[in-house]
Amino acid sequence: KNTGLGGGARDAATAEVELLPDGRVEVRIGSAEMGQGLPTVLAMVAAEELGVPVERIIVVPPDTDRTPDGGPTTASRQTFVSGNAVRLAAVRLRETLAGVVGERLDVPPGALEFRDGHIVGPDGVEVILAEAVRWAQEEGRPLVVRHRYEMPPTRPVGLGGDTYVAYSFAALAALVEVDEARRTVRVWQIVAAHDVGRAINPLALEGQIEGGIVMGLGMALKEQFVVEEGVPKTRRLAQCRLPTLADVPEILSFVVEHPTSEGPYGAKGIGELPTIPVAPAVANGIYHAVGRRLRELPLRLG
Repeated sequence: KNTGLGGGARDAATAEVELLPDGRVEVRIGSAEMGQGLPTVLAMVAAEELGVPVERIIVVPPDTDRTPDGGPTTASRQTFVSGNAVRLAAVRLRETLAGVVGERLDVPPGALEFRDGHIVGPDGVEVILAEAVRWAQEEGRPLVVRHRYEMPPTRPVGLGGDTYVAYSFAALAALVEVDEARRTVRVWQIVAAHDVGRAINPLALEGQIEGGIVMGLGMALKEQFVVEEGVPKTRRLAQCRLPTLADVPEILSFVVEHPTSEGPYGAKGIGELPTIPVAPAVANGIYHAVGRRLRELPLRLG
């Protein structure tokens, strides 16, 4: 139990956000992109807090010389943990900028708005970010913020408190055709609903959901990594029988937004969730069609 993950270290990420002299913003965090679209999400978070177009955000790829530790890309955690680290660093940077500009314009910092790369006063006066950088430099105020975000503590069941920070939920139905004579199973349609808290990047979210469903289909019906007496017998991808485009059914995806209080703008993790319910749904479809319970993966009739 807990082999390899029993250390109990706090789940955390550290981000640096810096306003450059030309008004662009650099985000530095050592969080690995594995195709899930993380750099775009982090850029969107920083842009939201600083009122800067996303195109003006530079997300530096992980580099141990330049980027602080963002933690592993695992457990569907990056948008939640690294997203919060970037968000809170950007909030602190915005507060510093508001203080500088508020003094120059003689207005309360809280009365300033950040939008479209400008800082706007209550009387409509606009200051471009590059000018705000120059003012901050004249006063010797650094415009780089480093922030470490730690997940709130959790407690085991029965001891009071939260057992986990935020739960994501999914429901999935599969339309399955079974040919008992040929011992084949075909999935024609999948309807899925996922509670993501808040969809920060809806387009990438749809891709994540659809990709996870296809991965789940491979696990359900095709892929098998054979190990005999500790020796792998599956040595090539061709032997794994990965799903192809011809195997992909119609996918109808519904996004449910039920925000969680701790996530960035209410967002929850979604990385692994789309894969999980696919195999059980297909297995239930087979049972509904022919009355057979298959309890091993991949699901085989023969």
